[in-house]
Amino acid sequence: MGLTTEEIEKLAQGVRHRSQPIDDELTRTVEREVERYRDVLEQHPSQRPPAELAGPQRAIGWLIYEASMGLLWNIAPAFESLEGAKGEQSRADAALVVRLADAARELPWPEYAPRALGAIRAHALVESKRDTELGFDAAYICHKEARDLQQVYLDSHGTDPDREQFVLDLDEVMLQLALAETGTACRTAERVLGLWAEELEKDEPTWTADESGIWTQRMFRQLYDGVAVGEHALRVAEKIEGEHGFTFEVDAERLAMPTAYRNPAIMTCRALLLVYSMSPEMEQLGNDPIDAKNWTKFRDRLIERFDWAFEHLCRPVKRADGTEWTMLFDHLRSMVQLCLHLGLLIPEHALAQDLVVDDTLTLRCLNDEAVEQISKWLATRVSDEKGGEKQRGDANIIGTASKPSFITSVEACRTDTGPAAEYREWRRRWFELDRYAEFTGRRERIFRILDARD
Repeated sequence: MGLTTEEIEKLAQGVRHRSQPIDDELTRTVEREVERYRDVLEQHPSQRPPAELAGPQRAIGWLIYEASMGLLWNIAPAFESLEGAKGEQSRADAALVVRLADAARELPWPEYAPRALGAIRAHALVESKRDTELGFDAAYICHKEARDLQQVYLDSHGTDPDREQFVLDLDEVMLQLALAETGTACRTAERVLGLWAEELEKDEPTWTADESGIWTQRMFRQLYDGVAVGEHALRVAEKIEGEHGFTFEVDAERLAMPTAYRNPAIMTCRALLLVYSMSPEMEQLGNDPIDAKNWTKFRDRLIERFDWAFEHLCRPVKRADGTEWTMLFDHLRSMVQLCLHLGLLIPEHALAQDLVVDDTLTLRCLNDEAVEQISKWLATRVSDEKGGEKQRGDANIIGTASKPSFITSVEACRTDTGPAAEYREWRRRWFELDRYAEFTGRRERIFRILDARD
């Protein structure tokens, strides 16, 4: 006898609220349930789950989703080669994610358990966290698998009487799939651009200096695809809000909360700025712009798309009681990093409205003064949770890139003069905003790159 709908939902809620361990025992429970459903299908072939499995089937999809995502956040970058207890635990958790993703793949009637697609998304993110070329490639394969399956499941419901509920389920899952895919494109590019110099010094590097153009073109296309996926997610969120509204608590029925725009908007904006930054190099490499007559029009359109996505990020969010849903600090810092990146690319770009970060920083026109204010804000030392001090943040990739052609490409975005237009000088002045500033030899390595000219 298998688990009831209520028992599975209780496990899913426990995982979500961290009262239920995500371990081998729970994973085996999921695998047994999936095998039981497969046995039913084999004995009684049908196009949809029998009535007694309809509830458990949908619930097991939610449990697979929650368990795989719950494991993901504890897996460290480059976990395959990470030594010590953290490495061992990361590898063990990664193995469980893969098992849960395989369970999702083996589910019969998978279109009736759409949340299980979240495990394939988690599998993609695990692959990307390997921080290897093979891992990045495997991540994109998993992302494509999840996106294709989402569309297949959507089409399969046709005129099903329960179509509306499952379309909503699939739309809400799509938000997570898109976020992961766009995020992987950004993370891959930022990792390659940020650690380009360090990788070249290894005995067996993942890339060589001669492959710079190949990597640029590869990352550019993945990022551009990520932009489209991220924009689609924002439109899906608009559809959900307009047709169903958001939920204030994730449960067996609903996933999308009023904050649903924030993460996809951040990732979409990050991808757009990376595409913009790399576009002069793409032009120099002899590539044609995508969906534009020339590269100038292409870049102009990118900024229009950035403004559209950033507007979604700035939308006010209310809790159930009508009070403001304050933005997480990590999200707020991401907004500041986006403004810094944009301010270094384009002279005096004006935001659609004031961005009040705190009582020391309000942004509207991203001019030279704003770039310096943002840099200072990120570099400021603040109290940490342990009673000590830490730097408020880094500048993300715009303050971290060590790939010479990317640095030259960013410079080519500006034809004016001034502190923000002198990108190499800004990098020297604000070296502490480099994400890897504490790496041994990083300062000397970066300054050597900045002193050289292509």
